[in-house]
Amino acid sequence: MNPQHRADGRETFARQYEYDDGTVVAVDLGTEASDATVDVVGGTAIVVVDTTEGERQEEFDLPADDARAFIRNGVLTIEVNA
Repeated sequence: MNPQHRADGRETFARQYEYDDGTVVAVDLGTEASDATVDVVGGTAIVVVDTTEGERQEEFDLPADDARAFIRNGVLTIEVNA
C-alpha cells in the first residue's frame, strides 16, 4: 500500500492506495455529505451534496473507464481494477 495525501483549497482530503490488483481513491466529502449521491457519466464521477447553504456539486475525473464509484458515510470511494 502506498498512501498519498492531498488537500485542495476547500480542504477536501483524499488518499490513494495502490494495490497489486488495482487502485482505490478515498475522498472525505465532510460530515454534511452523509446523504450525498454519486453518478458516473463517461469518465467522470459527479457528486451532489445537499447542504444547509444549498446544493453543492463536485466532479472527479476517474482514472479508468471501468472505475466504480460509491459514497458511504460521507466518503467517496473510487475503485479501479488493474
